[in-house]
Amino acid sequence: LLTDEDKDNIRAFQLKITCNMPRRVFNRMRHTFRHKMNIDSEWVILHRVAILSGIQPVNYHCCINSCIAYTNNYADLDDCPFCDEPRRMSNGQPRRIFSYIPLLPRLQALFQSPSTIGRLSYRQCYEHKPGWICDVFDSQWYHTLLQKHVVVDGVEQDHTYFSGKHDIALSLAADGFLLFDRRR
Repeated sequence: LLTDEDKDNIRAFQLKITCNMPRRVFNRMRHTFRHKMNIDSEWVILHRVAILSGIQPVNYHCCINSCIAYTNNYADLDDCPFCDEPRRMSNGQPRRIFSYIPLLPRLQALFQSPSTIGRLSYRQCYEHKPGWICDVFDSQWYHTLLQKHVVVDGVEQDHTYFSGKHDIALSLAADGFLLFDRRR
């Protein structure tokens, strides 16, 4: 259950994010309004939200210049193989971290709110008008998938794509994707 203090902290953090507020300014705001309310540190708020939501971020070390994430083949490297920058500061801490929130818990969380469930039902309730393309659900590919059985590990399943009322259509556009705002 959310306390009033939790709600204040979440609102303050939302302000920080939507206004692109630097940590220094956020901390100054906390200090300035301490006589009216207790706003926790960014670290405390993030951990409290993780506990409340049940969604835990996964942190990955990254090159300071965003060349790589230190995973898989790069996991044991101490320097970036592209720009030769060191992975860690002199105190052993990573110079840059990418915080990833896994997809499945985020999708599961969407189904915890009745209003969000209603918005997610859009696909199920959408009415296609032949000859019109007003939505992704009017596409030829979508209608082809509606007739196609799902195949998992080479085994055809009994159901077709999007046959369940809780099925979600996801799309991914990765062309030109940047982990951080940095152009090469």
